[in-house]
Amino acid sequence: MNNIREIVSNYVLPNNPTLYRSKNDISDPRIGDYLFTHNDSETCIKEVNAVLLSVPQDLGVARNGGRTGAALAPEAIKKVLYKLTPYSGTVNFFEKIGFYDAGTIQTDNLTLEESQAIQENVVSGLLNEGYYPIIIGGGHEIGYPNGAALGCSFESIGILNFDAHTDVRPLIDNRLGHSGSPFRQIIERKDVNIEGSAFVEFGIQPFAAAESHCDYVKRIGGRIMNYTDIRREGFEISFDNALYRTSENTDTTYISFDIDAICSAFAPGVSAPATIGFTADEFLLATEKAGTHEKVRLVDFVEMNPLYDIDNRTAKLVALGITSYLVGLSKRF
Repeated sequence: MNNIREIVSNYVLPNNPTLYRSKNDISDPRIGDYLFTHNDSETCIKEVNAVLLSVPQDLGVARNGGRTGAALAPEAIKKVLYKLTPYSGTVNFFEKIGFYDAGTIQTDNLTLEESQAIQENVVSGLLNEGYYPIIIGGGHEIGYPNGAALGCSFESIGILNFDAHTDVRPLIDNRLGHSGSPFRQIIERKDVNIEGSAFVEFGIQPFAAAESHCDYVKRIGGRIMNYTDIRREGFEISFDNALYRTSENTDTTYISFDIDAICSAFAPGVSAPATIGFTADEFLLATEKAGTHEKVRLVDFVEMNPLYDIDNRTAKLVALGITSYLVGLSKRF
């Protein structure tokens, strides 16, 4: 774990142990016990594979005219995550993989662009050392440095955007990125190799995406899998098809889980809530499939907004999504 600390040392604030209070029950260990109350030799039974990184950022949401608050999400999510057990009912993921919380990207008093540059550098470092980063946002503006880091670390990448919106808006004044522009920024970077055919928009809802933005995706050869078509064809087969398309001819795949793709009955605490959307069970199925898939190397969870949550319902769901991904990832090792 020393190399992780070296990668993040100048840019990341350490974990906040006050988010977790151990019950000190060795027969009932929680994720927080592994991360905080055990020493380094016990924290990860196996060599570290998965690294959690928090990005408390929503300047891009504000630029995009959205409601802010997503910067508070990482702590809200981790407070719930630390209390969960690593045992799914059939699998204890700590028996197969090592999981490490690397801390929180420093964003205070930085511009969005400065913060994104730091994030890209840290994520690139983790990828190049062979880790599987799990990034918690924050608004969807954190997707740009994630995708850029992956694209600069591998010859070819695929991207699956699990989202109600396309998030390929133009930059403001042709220079300022925001929460609605991350995938356009990734696609148009000269040093990122992504074929349009390896870009899938999954779950785009009716009346939630401009025709011009959908035309952009189609023009570059990307695939839009609309929510209504997914409902008609079935969630699982549709998600499998999206995974296939983003991984068939690529070295690796990045999946971005925007929580506003989930129906607000299950996830009220988001930046842009949706009346319709995927169920909690469908989201958890998707995150476990992402973990299991051999090409998926990087995931993020974005747009959770604690200011609008109800009884921590959304934070709890995202925490379960992270553990489901870890269960899936454990099946690779």
